[in-house]
Amino acid sequence: MNAEFADTETAGTRRHLRAARWVWLPVLVPTALLALAGRFDGLYGQDPFAYYDYAVGPLRQSLLRLEPPPPFFWPPGYPFLVALVSLIVGETPLAGQVVSLASGSLVPLFTLLLAREVWGDGEPCPGLVPAVAGSVAAFTGQLWQSSAVVMADTAGLAAATLGVTFLARYGRRGRLADLVVAASALAGATLCRWIYALVAVPCALYALSAVLRRQRGRQALLHVGAPALVVGLLLGPLVVPAAQALTGSSSGLAPFAGDLQVYTWHPGNALRREFVTVDGHLRYRFPNGLYYALAPAHPFFFTPLLASFLVPGVWALVRRPTPARLWLILGWAGVVYAFHAGAPWQNFRFTLAYLPPLAVVAAVGIAVVGERLGFRAVMAILAVGLVLMGVGGVRLSNRFIARKQADLELVRWVEAHVEPGARLITFEMTLTFRHYSALETWELFTLTPEELAALVADGRPTFLLLHVARVEAQWRDLAPGVNYRRLREGPGLVRLGERRGYVLFRVGKPAGEGQGEGTWLRQRCGGEGGRAPAQGRPCAA
Repeated sequence: MNAEFADTETAGTRRHLRAARWVWLPVLVPTALLALAGRFDGLYGQDPFAYYDYAVGPLRQSLLRLEPPPPFFWPPGYPFLVALVSLIVGETPLAGQVVSLASGSLVPLFTLLLAREVWGDGEPCPGLVPAVAGSVAAFTGQLWQSSAVVMADTAGLAAATLGVTFLARYGRRGRLADLVVAASALAGATLCRWIYALVAVPCALYALSAVLRRQRGRQALLHVGAPALVVGLLLGPLVVPAAQALTGSSSGLAPFAGDLQVYTWHPGNALRREFVTVDGHLRYRFPNGLYYALAPAHPFFFTPLLASFLVPGVWALVRRPTPARLWLILGWAGVVYAFHAGAPWQNFRFTLAYLPPLAVVAAVGIAVVGERLGFRAVMAILAVGLVLMGVGGVRLSNRFIARKQADLELVRWVEAHVEPGARLITFEMTLTFRHYSALETWELFTLTPEELAALVADGRPTFLLLHVARVEAQWRDLAPGVNYRRLREGPGLVRLGERRGYVLFRVGKPAGEGQGEGTWLRQRCGGEGGRAPAQGRPCAA
């Protein structure tokens, strides 16, 4: 072994403990500063609003009344944490951001500890690999972005990484307490995101093999029964009603398992790049299998520079196999990849679920390559890679902050273009308008033909805001596209303006024969002499 990599057990332990003191800072500090500078409250799109509204609304009230959680589309673990924090900071999106940022900051720390468990003393660079694994995880751009938003991703990931770490520790020490903590954490991860129920499969196989290898008789039964009881107590109230709905023994939407009702999986999807789902017609650049295989080389993940170390890392783990490395590292990454490659969606956010095991693999790859190239060369490559990852993290976080600012500008633009007391029908922007405007806002996706007709028949000024190009391409034959055509062909739509691809219409025919699309705007701006709005302003000065 290269003398530069020679570490004694004491020196290696000291090194990874020193790294553990700071490895959470590269997530906490830049993410918090970027969010503060951009005045980003963590809410964007649709899903974060749904999590937040449920957490500080019905779930919070049920907690205060000591009642069971009301049904929700996703598992209630993350909203439960947000509701608890809201009791301290108040009913504000900050409660969700605190949970996400704290969880995201813990992921690199738990990744470091996991690497220490699976790549211990006696291997190349036992002190270096944990520090590198934690650092690579800490500078991942997707982790930064996910730590700033009101979403369940980082909470589930932190719990899963903690659980797998204690499971690896159980394999090394054989203590029941480690196994109970692992079972509790993995159950908690599943309570945040269902994907970790799949991660629990190789974990359960590893745990069973470790129990059979270490325990006998009653001890073995205890070490199997205790974690099983913990998992049953934590997941039972979630799984039983969801299973009843999914098996048809109860009707309606499965509580906490809506994802399981809309998701489909097929291995052939790994070779496809075009799908028809509940989200309409989806067309991607790459086949799913290739998309998720290339994701670690993305600038918002490891970048090509550090992702290249995954290949020697996998080779090293396979050449030096242990149950922990095969089941808990390669098994974890493999099951997440297989699921998303076979599902009909591509979302870069989903790649976060295999960040910790891939960080460990990359760190191992850096160690074994370092034996040949030398310590200084490898550390230089690592330093450049981390800088590039940090740049990617800033770009991704700023992109989401800019998107939120653009959404708020769209809200102000629409408010400036509609009459007082008017109602708005929209799609994709519904929750944004409900949170940041006083307009009565309706969701185009959920309106039935009867509800739509009733809305436009009462004479109240009604407006439609729609990204027409996206609806025609992706949602043409689903509710948004069908309802858009109903409005266009029925009461009629008068185009008022466009911003960021979103077109604002007034619902109804023009006020009189020969009046163009700008009639109402001219009337509002002072009669025939007025001018149509320019650059988002309601009337010319």
